[in-house]
Amino acid sequence: MKLRFSARLIAAVLLCVVARAPASATPAGDALHRTYAREVEAFLRDQPMLATILGDDRYDGSLGLSGAAALAQLQTDVRRLEREIDAIDMRGATLRERDDLALIRANIASQQRGIAQTMEGKDAGAPPFTFAVTIFTMVLNRGGQDSGTWWDHVIARLEQAPAWLTAARGLVTHPGRVQGEVGSQRTAFATSMLTTVLTGMATELSPEKRTRFEHARDGAVAALSDWKKWLDANDASWPANYAMGRAAYDRMLKDEYLVPYDAPGIAALGEGALKDAIADESDALADATARNINLVDPVLATAQGGGAVPATKDAAFAFFSQSVEALTRFTREKHIVTIPPYMGTVKVVETPAFLLPLIAGPLVNAPPLLAPAQYALYFVPPVLPATLVDFDWDRVLLTTGHDGLPGHFLQLSIAKRNPDPVRRYGLDFVFAEGWALYVSRLLQGSGLYGSDLDGRYAIAQFARLRAARTVVDARLATGEWGFDRAVTWFREAAGVDGDTAKSEVSRWALAPGQGFADVLGVAQIDDLVAKVRARKGTRFNLQAFDDDLLAHGTVPISIVTREILAE
Repeated sequence: MKLRFSARLIAAVLLCVVARAPASATPAGDALHRTYAREVEAFLRDQPMLATILGDDRYDGSLGLSGAAALAQLQTDVRRLEREIDAIDMRGATLRERDDLALIRANIASQQRGIAQTMEGKDAGAPPFTFAVTIFTMVLNRGGQDSGTWWDHVIARLEQAPAWLTAARGLVTHPGRVQGEVGSQRTAFATSMLTTVLTGMATELSPEKRTRFEHARDGAVAALSDWKKWLDANDASWPANYAMGRAAYDRMLKDEYLVPYDAPGIAALGEGALKDAIADESDALADATARNINLVDPVLATAQGGGAVPATKDAAFAFFSQSVEALTRFTREKHIVTIPPYMGTVKVVETPAFLLPLIAGPLVNAPPLLAPAQYALYFVPPVLPATLVDFDWDRVLLTTGHDGLPGHFLQLSIAKRNPDPVRRYGLDFVFAEGWALYVSRLLQGSGLYGSDLDGRYAIAQFARLRAARTVVDARLATGEWGFDRAVTWFREAAGVDGDTAKSEVSRWALAPGQGFADVLGVAQIDDLVAKVRARKGTRFNLQAFDDDLLAHGTVPISIVTREILAE
């Protein structure tokens, strides 16, 4: 079956994954939290691949049900959850507890849409990709697990893969062309995962276990190769059926994302952000011209961006470690947000050789929400690829700040310690991406890049890309634009080449509701800042506001806004 590994699906599962929900403020809240905790525990048991991706390794030896059986199980779980929360008497509940109920209902709506999409049978590439993401997550988060047990789980899943994929294909009844084209690329990725990454790691196995691994791997590779041949032979004849339509898109915004926007509002928001980003980019280029600086040539721009990443490995690792230290120090000195004393570190480590085919450049990997690890790993290759010639100090700071501190890693670390179980495991994609963009702008506005134009130029370029994604998300999903029109527009609007434009449009065609996350999130945070600042006047304190913002959990900003304004 199709598993939707988006932030919305993860949020639908994660709201209360606890063995025992703590006492709530009222009996109604206590009943709500305990019921949901019990139901989500059952959900994780029934969806073992999703449990793996979330950092729960208890079910790592199973792929779970597939095809019609998996769909029926999911329907049963969602209906039972809805029935049980409907039976809870919420009279006397606090505002926060009523909001918790609204969050659970929003995520039930997300699950129901996912079930409906699976029943439509359009996404021919989802099952192989789901399998690949599961195995990749196991590889990425292997640290701390018993090696023998880990390999037993991997091999067991490889052995189950052919039957699992066969059952999953039975649900693909009305495949679409774009889904097939993207699915072919993702299936190739899945095959590469097995033939390069896992095979490279398997040198540590005993001869007997290696033989079992190779047999299981070959069976999984054959099943994936057969799937890819099916896609390549047929996708050109399949229809363009990815659009969900205006009514469904607006319903998604209202019922799942809890945002006060419709499709035209999202598109208008993106157009406004695009106009601002292009203006910022032009201003940076104009200032560079006045200072006789070339920002377009990556080699020349690097010299103006705080210096390139050193060529030697040890020096490069020190370079990245210094970026973590610099951002931690800068965040504290500028009073942007409080870094709690329990915060784990961002450890700079060499990208393992077996991962280099899949992770070419630097990558901050925060621990999954259910994983026991408290630190993030900053994977850095021993030699940066030539395509990252412009990855200089400013861009290292940009990446570290967005994905590490004070961006995603800080936000999710704080959320994991929220005393409210609903907030502790909520993961609203709009708030998460909006926060990362919001603090990136605060860092820039507070002088992180000094007079360096390269950092300012890079931020404007990324803002232009994000704004273009926002427009395409709305107009593609509603059917207002066709695929080719969206690619042509995106290429010009985002300032990218044709291949990048097609890849971007394909991505958002298959994941409606995610392309606008950054722009919508930061717009909602900006609106809340303005309201709180207007109320408090000279008493407004930005650091206190940011601390309060994160204290509500990574949930829809409309919920956070209602609660902050009620304080």
